[in-house]
Amino acid sequence: MKIRIKDPLAKYSNLGPAMKEIIIASLVMNTLSLALPLSLLQVYDRIIPNTSFGTLIVLVLGVLVAVGLETFLRVARGNIISWMGTKFEHRLGCAAFERVLYAQNQGKNKEGIGDTLERLSSMRSSREYYSGQMVASLVDMPFVFVFLGMVYVLGGPIVWVPVIVLTVFSITSYFYGVNLGKALRRYNLWKDRRLNFQIEILTGIHTIKSMGMESQMEQRYSRLQDSVADADQEMVRQDTSSQHISFIFSQITMVGVAAYGSTYVISHDITVGVLAACTLLSGRAMQPFQRLTGLWSRLQSVLLAREKISGIFDLVVREDRPDCIRKIQNGHILLEDVTFGFGEAPPLLENVNFEIQAGECVGISGGNGVGKSALLGLIRGTHEPTGGQIMIDGVPLANYANAALKGSGIAYLPQNGVVFNGTILENLTMFDRSYRKKALVLAEGLGLNEVVAKMPKGYETVIGNSGMDALPRGIRQRIAIARALVFQPRIILFDEANASIDGPSDVFLREYLINLKGKSTIILVTPRPSLLRIADKTFEISDRSLKKRVLGPVPTTASNVAPKQTENPAVTPNGSSTPQQIAGE
Repeated sequence: MKIRIKDPLAKYSNLGPAMKEIIIASLVMNTLSLALPLSLLQVYDRIIPNTSFGTLIVLVLGVLVAVGLETFLRVARGNIISWMGTKFEHRLGCAAFERVLYAQNQGKNKEGIGDTLERLSSMRSSREYYSGQMVASLVDMPFVFVFLGMVYVLGGPIVWVPVIVLTVFSITSYFYGVNLGKALRRYNLWKDRRLNFQIEILTGIHTIKSMGMESQMEQRYSRLQDSVADADQEMVRQDTSSQHISFIFSQITMVGVAAYGSTYVISHDITVGVLAACTLLSGRAMQPFQRLTGLWSRLQSVLLAREKISGIFDLVVREDRPDCIRKIQNGHILLEDVTFGFGEAPPLLENVNFEIQAGECVGISGGNGVGKSALLGLIRGTHEPTGGQIMIDGVPLANYANAALKGSGIAYLPQNGVVFNGTILENLTMFDRSYRKKALVLAEGLGLNEVVAKMPKGYETVIGNSGMDALPRGIRQRIAIARALVFQPRIILFDEANASIDGPSDVFLREYLINLKGKSTIILVTPRPSLLRIADKTFEISDRSLKKRVLGPVPTTASNVAPKQTENPAVTPNGSSTPQQIAGE
């Protein structure tokens, strides 16, 4: 199995401060472990023949002190290793999640949500390797030769029994570890497929029910579950077999030393005390090997986990240069000979030249899959053009800081807005109470007051995972739109964000966008003529280019609003009107 020389996760372990304590504790523990076999030698060969009770008491007390100190050091070392593992998992978890959050979308879209979740959850499997457990086992290994050397000094040829057993045990454990690694990879492959399928099913559960596809999905899941079960059974079999082998070889060592050494006792070449000491020392020599081979077996899962986690850190993050621009000033957009496509597929956009003045409102329409969302992704920096350049306020997009393309710089309004587990007000303010006033003004302007006022807890109503189905999509969408506009962005990218908004709610949204004209640069991607008519210019994407489109006259007033608003109609995004006192405030 190939192991990377440069370990990308090693910098998160930070074993340096604890390395000294782990090594010292291991050295002292192994030295103290010699007390019992040497004491047993004295008991059989000197104390019992001479009936020396006083010496026996002193010897027993000394052994008890050594065993107690060894136990204390073992517990202390275990606590240090556990703490270092916890710190490693915390550092790695925060760094990995930060990488996922700030990575460019192209890298994240190459795999499913289930794959990313599996990568994040595999961090715990690697903590044992990076917490110092491997270091402790390696420090114990030199004492194998100390124990075997003492067996040779005391019993001579008896040492060949543990040497042969340890050699065979090491070779056997190596092959078991390799087989376990293969079984782990197969198990994780099928488990990842099952998780992706589960997420896919839960995401589209309503479609499955409406089309009566429960039986087909159940059969597919059953086949996946069978494959996972078979892979799991093989993995468990390999793991338990390696543990059984360790126990069997330990017993063989004890029996072999006792049987072979007995022949020397019978021939009076060694004493019973020497045989007892050699038996204990041989068992002690096996213990570091057993721990190391156990870690070798678990190392297979560590290597697999490290490979998965490394995939997270391979995600591309757009780094800010020291001289990058921190803020979009006006919102002028210019595309010069821009070409874009996904991978090896034909380009969606080719040699596009497009200019939007600051404060201008532009409408864009087109069929499915022609590149409307891709165009917005290019403008907000989530996609990289394969040709040409994009400029905002006369500056190439690459010269802007990441923060400048979000928040008060560019607001992206997607077709399916996301709400998070929390109250409506927390979703509107992005869990930051300092935006409360602006958020409530926006909510009023988008017509949310009338809807939320009917809820028992008003804006303190909890939504999110548990209330996703109970809250209509149109309300969720307006919450997401209000949240994106809280920053008063210079550029607004509207990606069919009104797809689930109809009737009076759509009128509220349209009138609010009319009020924003001249204050923000707006790009409206929508098939609805009613919304396109508020644009200063309209275009259509076809044949991989933008073509100008002519619509009817553009309304300039809000006098045709049908639904009755609150006392402060059509509030502006700068919050010139004061929001009403509403339920839950």
